[in-house]
Amino acid sequence: MVLASRSENELSHVVAEIERDGGKCLAVPTDISEESQVAHLFSRTLESFGPADILVNNAAVIEIRDFVDMDLATWEHVMGINVRGPFLCSREAFRQMIASGTKGAIVNLTSLSGVRGPEKFKGFSSYVVSKYGVLGLSEILAVEGKPHGIRVNSVAPGAVDTVMLKKAAPFLNTSTTPEDIARTILFLADNAQSHHITGANIEIFSNE
Repeated sequence: MVLASRSENELSHVVAEIERDGGKCLAVPTDISEESQVAHLFSRTLESFGPADILVNNAAVIEIRDFVDMDLATWEHVMGINVRGPFLCSREAFRQMIASGTKGAIVNLTSLSGVRGPEKFKGFSSYVVSKYGVLGLSEILAVEGKPHGIRVNSVAPGAVDTVMLKKAAPFLNTSTTPEDIARTILFLADNAQSHHITGANIEIFSNE
């Protein structure tokens, strides 16, 4: 397993947990909005474990601004991590999966903010647009991946009990936990369970 994050402290904590449970894990501090850093991440992955066969694009940021006050730097920061990051990581995964012939699975995390219908919230314009972008990326990659045996699906949670939710939308109450979302990701990543599924988006609504 390879973990990538901008936070070295968080990476170290998670790696320690995985290794205590007997797992093998490589942590690579990475800003996924930077092409050279993503290339380095996948190079380290190839050296340590061979070609990637599963990719989960989970990194995201949210910045709250009224649209009339949205500055370009903030908009591009959100797009860089939330959209360019999954594009760069998926492109590297595609290249390794196609070159090795190992096929593979990609799971992208979008949001109910990125699908038509569920309520949207004032100040979330950059986040909403970015998550629509992730959904579009997932749909077209499912098409392009099919001839190579690469499955691409996405998960669109609503409110999940995370630090990000508490900071961005403390008015939302939820009983959905990160572990709940992880089980859905694992299902889509596991070829034995979901080999017949590609191009799907699983929407997850909270019970509260």
